[in-house]
Amino acid sequence: MESDKMEIENLRKYIGTYGIEILQKAGIRNLYPPQIQAVERGLFSSKNMVIAIPTASGKTLIAELAMVHEIIRGGKCLYAVPLKALASEKYRDFMKWRDIGIEVAISTGDYESRDEWLGNADIIITTSEKADSLVRNQAGWIRKISLLVIDEAHLLDSARRGAVIEVLVAKLRRLNPSLRIIALSATIPNADEIAEWLDAELVSSDWRPVPLYESAFYPGKILRLNGSTIEEINCGRGIEDVVEDTLKDGGQVLIFESTRRYAESMAEKLAPVARDYCDDNREIAEEIILENDGEMSQKLARCAANGTAFHHAGLLSYQREIVENEFKKRRIKVICATPTLAAGVNLPARRVVIRGMRRYESGMGNVLIGVGEYKQMAGRAGRPGLDSYGESLIFCKSKTEALNFIERYILGDPEKITSKLGAENHLRFHTLSIISEEIANTMNEIEEFFLSTFFAYQNEFTMRWEIQRIIIQLSNWGFVDGDEVYAATEIGKMVSKLYIDPLSGFIFKEAADRYSDLSDMAVLHLLCRTPDMEHLYLRKSDIWIEEEAEHFRDELTYFPSYHSSDYDWFLREFKTALMLYDWINERDEDVICSKYSIAPGDLRRIVETAEWLIHALTRILEFYGSPLAAKCGKLEERIKFGIRDELVELVRLRWVGRKRARKLHNAGIKTVEDLLSRRKTAEGLIGKRIVERIVSELGTDGKINN
Repeated sequence: MESDKMEIENLRKYIGTYGIEILQKAGIRNLYPPQIQAVERGLFSSKNMVIAIPTASGKTLIAELAMVHEIIRGGKCLYAVPLKALASEKYRDFMKWRDIGIEVAISTGDYESRDEWLGNADIIITTSEKADSLVRNQAGWIRKISLLVIDEAHLLDSARRGAVIEVLVAKLRRLNPSLRIIALSATIPNADEIAEWLDAELVSSDWRPVPLYESAFYPGKILRLNGSTIEEINCGRGIEDVVEDTLKDGGQVLIFESTRRYAESMAEKLAPVARDYCDDNREIAEEIILENDGEMSQKLARCAANGTAFHHAGLLSYQREIVENEFKKRRIKVICATPTLAAGVNLPARRVVIRGMRRYESGMGNVLIGVGEYKQMAGRAGRPGLDSYGESLIFCKSKTEALNFIERYILGDPEKITSKLGAENHLRFHTLSIISEEIANTMNEIEEFFLSTFFAYQNEFTMRWEIQRIIIQLSNWGFVDGDEVYAATEIGKMVSKLYIDPLSGFIFKEAADRYSDLSDMAVLHLLCRTPDMEHLYLRKSDIWIEEEAEHFRDELTYFPSYHSSDYDWFLREFKTALMLYDWINERDEDVICSKYSIAPGDLRRIVETAEWLIHALTRILEFYGSPLAAKCGKLEERIKFGIRDELVELVRLRWVGRKRARKLHNAGIKTVEDLLSRRKTAEGLIGKRIVERIVSELGTDGKINN
């Protein structure tokens, strides 16, 4: 029989006296029931485990206990997460273990690096993609990993990153036969399948530290599910009433909207309500516009000054971090977010309001969201240690709709997790990888490898024919040699290590063969032709894109017929390339965002992808000795910073963006030395506070500290 109470003190023999002190210092005295269940089911043994429990029920602590125990026994731990923001959050959480000599490290970028320095760490935090790239680049310490923690393991279902998770697991199990795996997941209906795939003990629970009331709102009433009955509670008629009711009782509110535009307008709408319940937030507003003072940033700053904020992928990463941190500090009272926040960092609130139950899907129009997505959002309700309960509210127009949504979502079960590895692009990407790494080099070995994946566990049919077709394709592209025993060519190995789709590698390889010189626009369009690039959408008002394309027609390496089925896709590629062209020619960031109907975060995300792809292109061009390599190498820094050549040195300084660099350069301040010798002039141009930050990050020799 499993216990319902256990003090941290009882774990002394597993994590040591100093480990107990670290947890007690963090305010942890007792274990939650799911944590007790994990301990009693073998957390401190060598068993693989799947922990499927609700948000805020203590998954992370379970992993920490297992990792500390593993390190005491001489092991090394890899903690894989789906998002960079989540990696940063876990890094901050795990830093407390440094007090007892446990080294914690994080790495989320540069897919071509081995990061051998990570070998000195006891806990290594990475994204799943970064972990896979480290395996591809054969980091020496990878074989020393004895415990793998997969956080948010239910994202095996993700079309974008699920395949990477299961292939990473399959690779590491092949490289380290004694590897132990702990998978952390939200409560899902088929957690038992993941457990069986991993040969793991399943710990599943619906227990939460804060009770959750799931409800539906319609004007004037809340229908709250209480056990098997539905209570009808009187309330205000609008969102302002619901928010004020929560704030006046010391709570916070998290509102999920279906689009960015709705999230922003709702944050503005609720600012007058939140203003009466927050302190002076002018400092937060100033921080938000520190690096970017465009229209969206100004809007966010105005909201934050009054205690509200919006949160979506269009914000810059530092702005999202400010919003998250200030919400945790309770200085921001209301966040209006798109659903991406639900699967990201830990931000619980007293009340979670879900206003958009429909989502636009290309080719399908507005469709109802899945039950699993609803559960992710609702699970954010209730702040442990602050709230005696949490409540999720589905906003409805009528009582009939409210009752229907209660039946569908509150009483419904989340969808089963299904593998997405079978998609051609994923199979192509990972087949080249396992051949290149010599994990599998015959058809039988490759098939056997894929048989160890979650996809094979869920599907009985053979993948042999599909694998054969992909190998023929990789061979035709020059990435794989051999008939019965396959080996990656040198260029094939490079493409795999660069962590790009083999189709992207083929496009770059073809460019190396065909072109000795290309214009800036032609190179940018080449990047945008790859499947790795995120493309901008075409709008009805984008007739001007066709006119611009005609202007560059003679420069581009590809221009389909107007009647071609690829023509609209080509225009999306070209629009994205044109945006990057404006970026590297120092077009104002706000003008770019307005011109292309995007937000600053979108621009930066696409720029980051373009920077990664131009690096890969340059490396492939260098491999073939192409004279185009030098041009692309210079273009890499221009893409990174959005500048012409002459500003490169100045923008390498963290607080000097493209606008400030141009101001300084136009005033004759062209180097770091110029800035230090003409500090007063620089302060007049870009502000005393900014110059102080720059100088504080420079060494005594006037060079940038790493």
